[in-house]
Amino acid sequence: MVLRGYSLYFSTCRRYVRVFDLSGPQGFFKDITGRTPFPMLSRHDQTYDSSIAVTTSGEVLLVESDPRNRTWFRLYKKNPDVKNPHFACYTVTEVDSLGGETLLLDLGFTVPANKALSIEPDTIYFTRHYRPCQCARRDLDICAFNLVTKTLVRFPDLNKMNLMDARWFLPGN
Repeated sequence: MVLRGYSLYFSTCRRYVRVFDLSGPQGFFKDITGRTPFPMLSRHDQTYDSSIAVTTSGEVLLVESDPRNRTWFRLYKKNPDVKNPHFACYTVTEVDSLGGETLLLDLGFTVPANKALSIEPDTIYFTRHYRPCQCARRDLDICAFNLVTKTLVRFPDLNKMNLMDARWFLPGN
């Protein structure tokens, strides 16, 4: 799930994306997906880790990575050439750029890049680890993956803090 403003984007176990409008009165929401949700299906098998993300313009992206070590990412957007997505095997097309934006994968949305804040364009910021609730050994890795250069940068100084968990975030105004 991704919450962006008053819109809740929800990906089902079969990779269909539904959108709910939460701007109504408390306890009320409206499904604004349309008649049928759009499947986000790539050419790759289900052994990859997949999640959705939402751009600043509201476009839904499919993000795939290796679940064991997350040293690479594939990024997809809805393929506009698919005429009937419910009978298509693949409904997305791979992209190698975020259009100059930055993806905070832990939050599931993009933000404008900002060199003054060291927020690099076309970069995925994420934490790579097993969550404490999974009762696995702590394996925290705080990273950024540049989509253009296909390089991974780790932030080892943050790892020295001996954190149990971490998430990327941006402070608000």
